[in-house]
Amino acid sequence: MSWNAFEEDKPLVLEKLQEGFIDHMEVVSRVTETQFFQRFLGSGDLARLAATFPTPRKKEEVPLWLYLSNQITLRLHGSPGYSSLPYVLHCGGLREALGESQVEIKEDPETHARRLVFQGFNRKNHYARTTPCDQDFVRKLARATEPELLEYWYGIEVARYFKDQRAYDEEGIFIIDGSYLFVPDNEHYEKSKVAVFDEHNHPISKEEEQKLPPSQRRRCRPRRYYQMVSLSHTNRTKDFLLYAGAKVLPGKGHEVHELVPLVDDFVSAVGRGVMRTLLVDRGFIDGESIGRIKREHGVDVIVPLKAKMDITAEAWKLAEVDGQPWQVWQPPERVKPPDPPQRPESIRRAEKKRQETVAGKKKEAGVKPMPRLVRIEYKAIPRIELWKECPVPLDVVLLREHFSDGTSSQWGLMTTREVYDPLEIRDLYALRPSCEEGWRQTKCYWDLSGFRSCSFPLIVSQVIFVLLSYSLLQLFLIQSDRGELAKVTRDRLLQELLPDGDKVAIYFQNHVGYFSLIEYSTILLNLAEGARRRLQGTVRRLHKAQLEPPALPDRPT
Repeated sequence: MSWNAFEEDKPLVLEKLQEGFIDHMEVVSRVTETQFFQRFLGSGDLARLAATFPTPRKKEEVPLWLYLSNQITLRLHGSPGYSSLPYVLHCGGLREALGESQVEIKEDPETHARRLVFQGFNRKNHYARTTPCDQDFVRKLARATEPELLEYWYGIEVARYFKDQRAYDEEGIFIIDGSYLFVPDNEHYEKSKVAVFDEHNHPISKEEEQKLPPSQRRRCRPRRYYQMVSLSHTNRTKDFLLYAGAKVLPGKGHEVHELVPLVDDFVSAVGRGVMRTLLVDRGFIDGESIGRIKREHGVDVIVPLKAKMDITAEAWKLAEVDGQPWQVWQPPERVKPPDPPQRPESIRRAEKKRQETVAGKKKEAGVKPMPRLVRIEYKAIPRIELWKECPVPLDVVLLREHFSDGTSSQWGLMTTREVYDPLEIRDLYALRPSCEEGWRQTKCYWDLSGFRSCSFPLIVSQVIFVLLSYSLLQLFLIQSDRGELAKVTRDRLLQELLPDGDKVAIYFQNHVGYFSLIEYSTILLNLAEGARRRLQGTVRRLHKAQLEPPALPDRPT
């Protein structure tokens, strides 16, 4: 058996096609979303999650794995409204994953129009089904599901499923963070709350607002919102971000109260030892909770110091009188990449002149360059027991960061872990912005807060299924050796994972290029006469080869 390898090189193939030189052509369809659903449906993973789903229905006429599939496909297409379900099913990969036993293509004998007919899962329909289940079924089931039970199901069953898929890194780095979900100023949003936010979307009190200068006060405005707390998992290289738990808080909730319950649910689902390090923000500082997580679950917590805490002031005093020297770390110098050897000297001079022009314009406009970190002075204060609310000793890492513009900043981290390398604690906490990147992805590109209803159960359903779809897609990309796509936006993923229609594949000397039907037709209409004749001969030869019957093997005597 011989194999031929083809490299995708659309510019080269286009050039040869315009000259009329091709070796072969065919129509192909590249649908990876179908593979996504075939992976989770064929393996029975969605059926496993559906078996534990907290459905309020006593009678199951439509299988719950189909309900989960519909919720996921809506989020993959960025269509949180349930009225768009018929359109998504007709153009998405779930249709192909359901198989021929469920989907049938029929042609009208009079108009010759082709349409999809779904078999469905009961005999109650009097007309041909255009979807395997009605959109109202999905919407009503989402509305009837208790929000607390749905969040508990995600934090227990989905977290346990990720463990069985070996999705958790051995180092066990987890992050708990809070966020605000803003909604329109409509009082009908159930359990929502209104507060004044500054220009950075941080809530402020009336006293804090009065202290701001007029320029900043004008940017403050009241906003209606929900709070949300999530438990996510990543590794040191930030190759992925999996959500292992989430809680949407009503207007009167407080995020710090969800710290221990999220950790308790996760450990009860997957066991001790999976979560080893927990990174939290200042908003979750609570000595009793930190001590309980360390004592009961053996999880080390890393949290930044607050300026007004007693332990912060005492740690800086101890750093000055303990007699131990401050250690210094300097970042490696940036090495400018060499110019490509094939770049002509004229282009190099033009690029250098352009950079000098841009730098001059920035200087005239008063734009200062971003200061860079030049050195860090650090010191560890071991086993401090000055925080009365925390029942376990803490190690404190103090940091002084100096920048190229002469400025400096000092801050610190405290952890229940015994610190041997203070810079490692700093590097671990530097992973926390990865969850903020996950928030940006889900909010901006996955329509996390694009609520189409004021019902609180539907709001929680939207949040949970966006996080589930995002995490399952991350898992699918990693297990499919396509982890480089785990960090890209949903729009970029659409180009790679969702069906993009039939393509005309053109081959030329071990190179292949994919063209849409309109693009291919436009190229044909603009061919020169000589190229058109050459291409016509090639197409005639390929068509004749398709009409010839295949050669049969010799009959044995």
